[in-house]
Amino acid sequence: MSSHLRSFKLPLSHIMVVNGLRVVWIIVVLWCEVYTFDHILHDCQWPDIHQPDAPNTRIARVLVVADPQIVDRRSYPMRNSLMKALGQFIIDLNLRRSWHSTINRVQPHAVVFLGDLMDNGRATMSNSEYNEYVTRFFDIFKLKDFSIPTFFLPGNHDLGLGEDASFSLEARTRYTSHFGAWNHKTTIGNHTVLFIDAVALVEEDVVRADRGYSYDNWPAVAGGSVDFVKRFAAHEHASPVVLFTHIPLARPLDADCGPLRERGTIRQGHGLGYQNTLSNEASQFLLRLLGPSLILSGDDHDYCEYSHPLPFSSASGSTAAREITVKSFSMAMGIRRPGFQLLSLISTVPAIETLTQLPNSPPSLLDTPCFLPDQLGIYLNVYLPFILLSVLCLLAFNVHRTLPEGNKQAQRQPEVSLQPSHSSCRANNDELYRRSHGQSVTEDTDEDPMLPLPVTKSTEPAPSLRGRSSTSSNSWAFYLLGQRRRILLSLPFSMANRGVHEVGLLHGFFSDVVDVAWPPLLAFCIAAWCTTHVWG
Repeated sequence: MSSHLRSFKLPLSHIMVVNGLRVVWIIVVLWCEVYTFDHILHDCQWPDIHQPDAPNTRIARVLVVADPQIVDRRSYPMRNSLMKALGQFIIDLNLRRSWHSTINRVQPHAVVFLGDLMDNGRATMSNSEYNEYVTRFFDIFKLKDFSIPTFFLPGNHDLGLGEDASFSLEARTRYTSHFGAWNHKTTIGNHTVLFIDAVALVEEDVVRADRGYSYDNWPAVAGGSVDFVKRFAAHEHASPVVLFTHIPLARPLDADCGPLRERGTIRQGHGLGYQNTLSNEASQFLLRLLGPSLILSGDDHDYCEYSHPLPFSSASGSTAAREITVKSFSMAMGIRRPGFQLLSLISTVPAIETLTQLPNSPPSLLDTPCFLPDQLGIYLNVYLPFILLSVLCLLAFNVHRTLPEGNKQAQRQPEVSLQPSHSSCRANNDELYRRSHGQSVTEDTDEDPMLPLPVTKSTEPAPSLRGRSSTSSNSWAFYLLGQRRRILLSLPFSMANRGVHEVGLLHGFFSDVVDVAWPPLLAFCIAAWCTTHVWG
């Protein structure tokens, strides 16, 4: 039977302060780093759950993610290497937790990424570095069910918009080799889904406008976005069209984005490597030729909802096209609450004998936003106040301890002794002696009767040594192969290593900080490891 013996005595108040802070911190860390995500997403539900059940109804559920924009060493050029690595670790960890909680909660039938997959996918780098970058992306956004189809759109951070020396000439080739075609279409739930390369559309639109062409007589670039749209519009399509574009469509300067937006609105503007919206001409070109029933865009990072008037009724019978600009999925994109969009595409099968599915009318398109935890708010409004409160509490305790009145009062406080009494040790030694001489028949042991019990501190008071670190031993005694064994572990820098009132203010304070900090830090590391290796 092993026993844990310690040779020190601590005032009960000190044990309560340190262990109390440890317990509180562990609870806070586990709540904020693990349970908060599932708790907040508990109310995130597919928009079709309130629709009446119909035997011939088919529902396709699509998870739409915008601007994950995973960072790399180029993302924050003004930071040193340590801060870059720490920032990348925290952002990647947040993305992993958000993705794990989201995918387990919503369990979609398909996933769409609206571009800006990587913050510097357009940057000049070696093929091996780019491949590692892409591997990080797919490692963060991994799917347990590989049968779920995933669709990607290019963004300006993936391809580069315009010309700049920092933009790689291989960006487009690299993108297609890992994520697929720039422009493509598919069918989901009997809805035609179009993915438009908005970056190429902007670049071609600039050239068209400079040369004075209209879209009707513009000789479209073969294989480009304009050519793709014209070839699609040349054929009739009875099913509703859902348009995915990285860059939002143009709208009036005073257009309202709705109550779910955190601040401001979407305004036209452009700069190095970006453009806030498509031009008015390009936007009208898409609306006129495609007549979409719904548009989903990204790039802006914040939520926005706006309805574009259509020159004619769409396939769903609507005279306006709703555009939803989806929130960024990342905590590092200038918003407090990241998010994503849930899209339900509803269709009906009129008869069992036929495989033809018809769009459910109305409605055939339902969508709703979902929001993720305010990770920055957790750091600023939870962790930071708790750190300050813990530091003040430990500092006040140590100031009180070092005051003469505090010393006298603490010496009168009841003590918690974790060391057996002298008489108990003597009794145990006598028992061992009797057993070795066969005087006891209740228990058989070949234990050495002369082996002393482990002690961690001399009963004689040791002189205080200034300027030298004091260490103390924690002793664990156990039996192995019939012999009593003892393990001694030294714990430096702990107030338990010497009497609580034998150390100075700063030494005691910093020792308490270490004693309180390591359990929650260990809990944080375990949660991070589970997120990366177990839950992902």
